[in-house]
Amino acid sequence: MKRLMTLALLTAMLSVHPVASEAAAPVADEAIFVEGTRYSAVFEAPQRRWRLLSADGRDVRLRVADSCALGSAPPPGLWLLTRDGQGQPTLLAPSATALPAGHSGQVRLLDCDQAAAGPLSAMAVPRVLLDWLTEHSGSVYVAR
Repeated sequence: MKRLMTLALLTAMLSVHPVASEAAAPVADEAIFVEGTRYSAVFEAPQRRWRLLSADGRDVRLRVADSCALGSAPPPGLWLLTRDGQGQPTLLAPSATALPAGHSGQVRLLDCDQAAAGPLSAMAVPRVLLDWLTEHSGSVYVAR
């Protein structure tokens, strides 16, 4: 009888205060936007500027020349640097990055003189930047 009363009381409490639905809502992780903690490069899309955050604390800033066709800049947010099936460096959006409807969540990085092929969005960057990103960066923050 005591067990039945406890079960009834818990059921009544859960129907008044739905604890499960509150716990299901994820808490925003603001730490993804703290420099040097989860990304090692920043791309300011409108200005076509990059800031590379090296491990020794020296930032390198550069601007992509107009002669390097930009292609499709990724939407703002955190992007992981991976490789696609052909070994091409590709930015991949984790679930925390908001994407516009229909965006694949992938942006292939190409050398300035390399032509885009395939269905993925692509963005051209200078070869020296592409080499640095693939060697030193695991993630890129795309700023507005």
